[in-house]
Amino acid sequence: MESTGTQRMRHPRLLRLITLGRGNETIETLAETLGVSEKTIRRDLAGLRQLGITIEEHLGHNGRKTYSLSRDSIEQVRFTYDEAFSLMLCRPGTGEFDGTLIGDASKSAFEKIRLALGANQDDYFQRISPWLHRSPGYGDYAEQRDVIDAITLGVEDCKATFIAYRSARSTEPVTYDIHPYGLAEHNGALYVVGHSCHHDEIRTWKIDRMETAEVTEFPFIRPANFNLSEHFKGAFAVIVGSEPVTVRIRFRGSAARYAVERKINTSQTATPGPGGSVDITVTLTSTIEIKSYILSFGSSAEVIEPESLRTEVAEEFQQAIANYTRESLSPLDNTVSKRE
Repeated sequence: MESTGTQRMRHPRLLRLITLGRGNETIETLAETLGVSEKTIRRDLAGLRQLGITIEEHLGHNGRKTYSLSRDSIEQVRFTYDEAFSLMLCRPGTGEFDGTLIGDASKSAFEKIRLALGANQDDYFQRISPWLHRSPGYGDYAEQRDVIDAITLGVEDCKATFIAYRSARSTEPVTYDIHPYGLAEHNGALYVVGHSCHHDEIRTWKIDRMETAEVTEFPFIRPANFNLSEHFKGAFAVIVGSEPVTVRIRFRGSAARYAVERKINTSQTATPGPGGSVDITVTLTSTIEIKSYILSFGSSAEVIEPESLRTEVAEEFQQAIANYTRESLSPLDNTVSKRE
């Protein structure tokens, strides 16, 4: 039996099986085909009905219940022409998910929309596609489809999950159990947010660094007040700290306009600074990620506060200057240069 893993991935297959079964599928046959328990199928059916999909139940001989999908349900999920056109035109790039269930489902869905729009519009999309560009900068998750599947199942079913994780500083993966609360995406990379049983705190893990993930049978209780949006409220991107810190950066020249145009945090405010500069102020709980952002502007950005971040940035620039002002290359560097 093939297990589809997560509820999100089972739902499309479950609906397809019911449709093709033409009223002959039972709880038992659906469970066997999907490789899950009958209890899971009943829960999935209830979830689909809550979404407004009408799944009809038929009582046959000897009390045997079968299921079919109402034609009205299919009508309810039809797009208007302009909705389908807009989806195709604005569809996000999914290259980072190629080879995973998420990527496969996305490609399948957009292919159906493309066919429904017809050949004329398909020619139009082919013609304008060279005019649209999205920066790549995403990970490749084709080889981690099992990891993503396990993590998503752990999130949906609130089950503790064992992960083998290689952090940026470690040379070997470390295995420990986590309680996955949810998934986050940043710049095409996927992250898992949850409780680390080993560290006894909420942490964020990058899926790219997970070598394996295995869902256990041990349930956990997700905190009722936990909300991903609130959790990341004080983050520059995905790293969250404990205490709020006010960060004020002075941007000069063309960088000032760019800084105003791009809002890096919901708490951001902008005030005029001396000599046409602009002061951007944000409240964060971690300054790790914003340091790289500041450094990317070179001399056009200056940290005004906090003093600790100002010192860190200054030390980075001093080290960079030292790297560029060395009197001569080391013997190893000379060897590499000659080979090149």
